[in-house]
Amino acid sequence: MSKIERILGLDISTKTGFSVIVSGEKDFTLEAYGKIDKTSEPKEAYPGSYVTWAYQCFGKIIELIELHKPDVLVIEETAGGSKSAYSQKILEFIHFLMARYIKESGIKSVYYQTETWRRIVGCIMTKEEKENNKKIKGLRKKNPDIKVIKNEKGKRIGKIGRKHVNVRRANELFGKFLKEPLILADEDQADGLLLAMAHILSKKNG
Repeated sequence: MSKIERILGLDISTKTGFSVIVSGEKDFTLEAYGKIDKTSEPKEAYPGSYVTWAYQCFGKIIELIELHKPDVLVIEETAGGSKSAYSQKILEFIHFLMARYIKESGIKSVYYQTETWRRIVGCIMTKEEKENNKKIKGLRKKNPDIKVIKNEKGKRIGKIGRKHVNVRRANELFGKFLKEPLILADEDQADGLLLAMAHILSKKNG
């Protein structure tokens, strides 16, 4: 990389996860990360409610941009069919406002499909995680009515999914910067972190 770059990673939604990373030629620093507080649909008639709601969410993102003054925005592409119709719709509304801002401001932006950024940052299930899922599947097959599965130490265990893997990978890559390890409830923050990292690794690997 030829220069220092301020990166704002955005996992856009009604509770946008974000990260601010300053990346240099050899290293990077995590300057900020978090999640915008989730908002609910305003109490007015549709579609006006979604327009108002989208502007509210977009306004919070603009506040982040104005506060951190990034050189580049790294954003996750929307994926049709991954959410309910109305959840997908508000997401598209916010993305439209974001796209218009990018066009009018001229700020640099990079978009990644979910599977692309996950591959770049190495969100791959470990052998242990695969074995855990195989064990869970086997136990449920033997006893379809089982509700709670516990390990040998009596601790409750469940199936490992993509969200678990993303959070684990974010902890691995950013552990030294984090106030405390991320948990599953922090998945939006994890995605915001990993999006920015995908941009850094993509540029380095050219």
